[in-house]
Amino acid sequence: MLINIRLYMIDGRDNKYLEFIRDAINEVTNELRTSGSIIRFTSVKINRDYIDIILGMLLGGEGPAEFIPIINELREYNVFDLPALIINGKKVLEGKVQEPSIIKYTLSRKFHELFNV
Repeated sequence: MLINIRLYMIDGRDNKYLEFIRDAINEVTNELRTSGSIIRFTSVKINRDYIDIILGMLLGGEGPAEFIPIINELREYNVFDLPALIINGKKVLEGKVQEPSIIKYTLSRKFHELFNV
């Protein structure tokens, strides 16, 4: 089974969160004795200069056509605030940078669910 993890984040502001998530993924996969190769982790970094435009577009405002693909992705996952963590197409965290222990717990719970452990 392949697990797709996607983090939508604001570049520069959420970099520490990115580190927390990478560390938590490594810890949980080690605990479950699963291969890291079953995890596909992608971070989507949104430039701070454009965040207000993108969030406005999410709420129905207008903006440049080149932002439409990211807007469509965020809407697909029902994301309206950043950072947002998506696992296998389901939003699991959104909007507030969580403590490392909460990130690890959330990932562990989701991985156990996916692996039926």
